[in-house]
Amino acid sequence: MYLLFLDESGTPDDEVFALGGIAVRADEWHVLRERWDECLRDAGWPLDKELKWSGTVNGEVPPDVADAAYECLAKLPVECFVTVLYPKMSGYEEFFGSDENTYATALTFIAERFQRFLSNHDSYGVIVLDSRRRETDDRMRRFFTRIQRDGTPFAELERIVDGLLLGPSHFSLGLQLADLVVSCSRAATFNLGENSRRLKVIKRAFATNPSTGEVDGVGMKYFPDSTKPEKPPEVRLFNPREPD
Repeated sequence: MYLLFLDESGTPDDEVFALGGIAVRADEWHVLRERWDECLRDAGWPLDKELKWSGTVNGEVPPDVADAAYECLAKLPVECFVTVLYPKMSGYEEFFGSDENTYATALTFIAERFQRFLSNHDSYGVIVLDSRRRETDDRMRRFFTRIQRDGTPFAELERIVDGLLLGPSHFSLGLQLADLVVSCSRAATFNLGENSRRLKVIKRAFATNPSTGEVDGVGMKYFPDSTKPEKPPEVRLFNPREPD
C-alpha cells in the first residue's frame, strides 16, 4: 500500500499552478520519518517546527538548512509526482474554465500517473490532500469519487482505494514534504536560481518510466507543452454546480 501526499503551489488563476507531492510505501513510513528527523537534527532545525518551502524563500530557513533538507528528501524512500499547469494559455479553456476545473485537471493527471505507478508495483494506494476550505474539499471529494468510479479518458483508477483523505499540513509530515516538492517544482519554471538547482537535486526521487527511466510525462507533467497535439484529448472536468 502506498500513500500519496499532495499539496498545491500557486492558485488556479495564476500563470502557473502546480499540484504534486510524494508517494511512500506504508511499511517504509517509519524509515522516512526517522531519516527526516535525523536530517533536521543534524542541520540544527527544531523537530517541532514545520520546515516550509516559503521559509526557504523569505529567509526563515537558512540556505544551508534548506540545502540539507532537499539533499535528504532526494534520498528518502519516496516517489515524487508533480503536474505543472499553465491556466492562462489560450486554446485550452475547456481545461481551465474555472478554478475548480483547473484543480480537477491537475488532480486527474496526478491520479492517472499514480494509478500506473501502482499497477507497475502491483500495489494499491490512497491519496491524501492538503485541506483547503470545507466547501471546496467536499466538491473535490465528489469529483474524485466520480473519476474513481468511472475512470478517466486514459485510465481506470481501480488501484486507488476509497476517496480522498484531507488534512492540514502542519499535522502531517507527508504533506510538509509534498509542499517542498511541489513549490520548488513550480518556482523552478520561472526562477532559475536556488529552486532550479534544488529541483535538479530531488529529480532523482521522481517516478520514472520503468522501461526508459524518463521522468517527463511520468513523475513530472507540464500541461500544455510543446510535445502535446494542437488539440489535446478530452479530460473529464469538475462542474461545481453538478448535483451529487
